[in-house]
Amino acid sequence: MNINGISNASFLDEAATSLQNHDNVAQTMTIIVAELHRERSACSMEDWKQFATVTCRQHPLLELLHQDPFTYRAFSKPRGYAGDAEMLDFIYASEDGLIPPVLERTSELGRQICHYTSNGDAPQAVRARRRIIIEKVNEVAASISKPHVLSLACGHLSEARHCSAFLEGRLGRYVAIDQDTESLEVVQRQVGALGVETVHASVRDVLKGQLALGNFDLIYVSGLHDYLSLRVAQRLSEILFGMLNPGGRLLINNYVPNIINAGYMEVYMDWWLIYRTEAELRQLADTLPSEQVARLHYFTEEQNIIAFLEVERKA
Repeated sequence: MNINGISNASFLDEAATSLQNHDNVAQTMTIIVAELHRERSACSMEDWKQFATVTCRQHPLLELLHQDPFTYRAFSKPRGYAGDAEMLDFIYASEDGLIPPVLERTSELGRQICHYTSNGDAPQAVRARRRIIIEKVNEVAASISKPHVLSLACGHLSEARHCSAFLEGRLGRYVAIDQDTESLEVVQRQVGALGVETVHASVRDVLKGQLALGNFDLIYVSGLHDYLSLRVAQRLSEILFGMLNPGGRLLINNYVPNIINAGYMEVYMDWWLIYRTEAELRQLADTLPSEQVARLHYFTEEQNIIAFLEVERKA
């Protein structure tokens, strides 16, 4: 059977039966993720959205998968968007040796699914992204005395708790911007006493040029560009680049296309991102004044799922 370009979706029935019986949950989840990836790759985006939002979400498998608090939080969006700071805490929990409190109120099936979803390829890439950011902050502190660092869309700024340059007092300023006041309250509680300056502002506020924050030796943005159009992302690059000191660096990142988790994220987490190839990520620096750009450096983390563009301003 083929409906709107989608092949036989009997795997939904089989997956639901397996999860109901608790039959090798991890293996079943691997099959679900792989089958959704295959279906997504084989049809038009219009047909995929129909399959994702109607066929899949009307199937009993949805209720089973939403026993996972990680999947359900993204889908329900209590703060208005999928990838909020609490979601990232789920991802960082295993690396930080923590257990999210909500898991104590979760079914056994939900806990098993959560272990799978919060430790898949994409979450591993997010943890790698945090390690790269920590390395970059430590690098700039090793080369410049008391550097000024800015984190835009900072979330809970969890990298600060693992950054030796910050914890040892080797940063001059550490400014954290986010539109979510709840996230900034967490930052203040956890690391405010160590000197982090929190700023409540949206991307729109930054784009309007209404924030007088001074200049920085490193500006990094985590997970924001996955939601920005080309035009908006380029304008943001222009403004942030203009806030760099001579020799300063801007670090941005984006998910690459065709990651295997994308189908699951879109169907069951209602988490739709803008994915970018290397050429498309490099485009975000196309409108910068070329005579002021010393270097563009493109690289990916170890999973090759999140790509980075580091833009260095001439000294």
